[in-house]
Amino acid sequence: MFPRQDAWGGRPAHPGYYTNKVTSITIINRYILKELVQPFLLCLGFLSLVFLLTKIIDITDLVVNYRAGLGTVLAMVGYTLPVLMQYTLPMSVMMAVLMTLLRMSADREIVAIKTGGAGLFTIFLPVGFFCLVGALCTLAVTVYAVPWGNYSYKKMVVAIASSGVDASIKEGTFNTGFDGVMLYVEHIDPKDQGFYGVFIRDTRNPRSELTITAPRGRRFFSKEDQTLLLRLFDGEVNQVNLADRSVNAIAFSTYDIRVDLARLRSEKKLGNKARDEMSLTELKAYIHAEKEAGRLPLTTIMELHEKFALALASLTLGLLSISLGLRTAFSRKGSGMGLGLVCFLLYYVMHASGWSLGKSGVLPPEYALWMGNGVMGTAALFFLFRISREESLGFDVIGRILLSVYRWVIGLFSKGGPA
Repeated sequence: MFPRQDAWGGRPAHPGYYTNKVTSITIINRYILKELVQPFLLCLGFLSLVFLLTKIIDITDLVVNYRAGLGTVLAMVGYTLPVLMQYTLPMSVMMAVLMTLLRMSADREIVAIKTGGAGLFTIFLPVGFFCLVGALCTLAVTVYAVPWGNYSYKKMVVAIASSGVDASIKEGTFNTGFDGVMLYVEHIDPKDQGFYGVFIRDTRNPRSELTITAPRGRRFFSKEDQTLLLRLFDGEVNQVNLADRSVNAIAFSTYDIRVDLARLRSEKKLGNKARDEMSLTELKAYIHAEKEAGRLPLTTIMELHEKFALALASLTLGLLSISLGLRTAFSRKGSGMGLGLVCFLLYYVMHASGWSLGKSGVLPPEYALWMGNGVMGTAALFFLFRISREESLGFDVIGRILLSVYRWVIGLFSKGGPA
């Protein structure tokens, strides 16, 4: 494919060498990029499907018990996908690079490229560009799509509740999504939508609290005034006067309690949003407000940094995969895929550890979630340096480094302990 030359760029055999080389490298770049796309899409689809299976119980509950339509179910799945993709995108980038380079190594295409005079940079350029695009896509998902998906999912659940498809009330769960009312239902009959084993705690009155128990009840929705009417039968009300702590117990045959859904349907203010529903601007404003009030919102600060840390993971894990994929060509060992999976799991263990160490205050919240990127990025640069010199990856050296990191993390946990 290329004229003969010295190992590191000796004199070419003819004047047209550089033109031919640039043309060949361009072809190689397009070829590698094309080969990366298919395994990336396959991994992204497969991993997203696996993660969606964790939602199969909720989806089945919507369809069977609450008769939700197909459009509603698909919309809720669509709102859930961004949350999954912030993790599956870095995974897919890494696996696509590994699978492509391992396949090219097994087919001796890497050897053919090197024999033609192209160096590591020829392979690094398209793969690095692919990883950079993956990082930018992950950043767009974490910054824009995840808050939108979480908030839209919550609004749809409220809309379903107010329209009669009661997905917001789940049996065997303390339902706290209503304003000042906590509702527990032991069993919901899917045929008549009746409640059985009802427990309600009403704290809407600042002067008194109500605790209501009933063996059965019914619910009715009013679309006009956006209210949920809970009609209970043969139960008991315990009223606690907060001023003198006196308790009054009243038995009833029929008791109605109304819950205002209009407030749930209205647009939430900043303070009413969960941190995973806030945009980048809202997170920064909330952090600033909390600091002005003398409080340090650890989880909100970490939520902000997680958006960028996960995006960078696509780049660091992808670059690490280059050396792991090329390792087969130089060492003639087929353990690159297994090693890649180990490194991937190690990254997410460090990511989860960063959350615990940041919440407990052992590490500053601004830096806790960057631990995995720091370790994997350092390993990627170390491996690429050795690969560029056609040396082994030096697992004896990297093993000692990882052992030191492991002992350091264990020492941090022993010092402060996870939250």
